[in-house]
Amino acid sequence: MNAQLPEPLLAYFVERETQRAAAVESFLASLTDYERGLFHDAAVMGYVQGLMRDRAEGCPKDSQVMALVVDACFAHSDLYPTVNADFEERRAQVEYFLQCQQSDGTWEQASSSETNPHHAVQRLARMREQRAEFTWRLARRTTTVTVQTQKEERR
Repeated sequence: MNAQLPEPLLAYFVERETQRAAAVESFLASLTDYERGLFHDAAVMGYVQGLMRDRAEGCPKDSQVMALVVDACFAHSDLYPTVNADFEERRAQVEYFLQCQQSDGTWEQASSSETNPHHAVQRLARMREQRAEFTWRLARRTTTVTVQTQKEERR
């Protein structure tokens, strides 16, 4: 039987494929250079490892898969430069701030940032008490600073 799909259904499939492609493009564009490189290295190596696996072995746990992928990335450092990069420094800074819900449902930052979560929780309680007509929440922002040096070529 060779039944053809109705035109509206075919149009829907084309539209959904376009939407998915746009969502993928948007996600990849939102990544930092480091995140994009790391995502690339791990995704490609994961795909390669997946193709090489014997399906009869079953599927290992996530932590084992991650270890296999990282090990394979280390073994091919020229192909996976982000995983193999040298970092002078890598640190995360966490800041807490209050947000207030606007009439349109969006949330806006309504306080300065601070690094002490205990003080931020106290500030939230005070604002909820003083300005009970508004909806408040505590937000956390984590900023990762990565200092990466360029590998020098030796001649």
